[in-house]
Amino acid sequence: MEDYYSIYLYFGLVFIVVLTVLGVSSLFPSDKSHPAKFMPYESGIQTEAHLLQERFPLRHYLVALIFLVFDIEVVFLYPWAVVAKQIGAFAFYEMLFFLAALLIGFAYIWRKGGLQWE
Repeated sequence: MEDYYSIYLYFGLVFIVVLTVLGVSSLFPSDKSHPAKFMPYESGIQTEAHLLQERFPLRHYLVALIFLVFDIEVVFLYPWAVVAKQIGAFAFYEMLFFLAALLIGFAYIWRKGGLQWE
């Protein structure tokens, strides 16, 4: 039990800090209607207030998520390709299954029009 004393102390401090931050933030809530919110940024472009009430198109977000999914594929594929001869047939079939799942996901995204820019 004494071996885990530092871990218990760490989690206790984290718990106390989280509760303190939440308590302080509830005492000083943010003022969302402050005029400084609508001031221009470094680019000098004035923020339009009516744009904040409209729905934001999620096309950029979806493209970023699709990129991340297929980028993570490379993270798994490269180390597998380096040691493919040593790990045997089971790992080969596991990677084929992984690539098939990604190919099915890619076909689904393509069919739903997730890759078309409007």
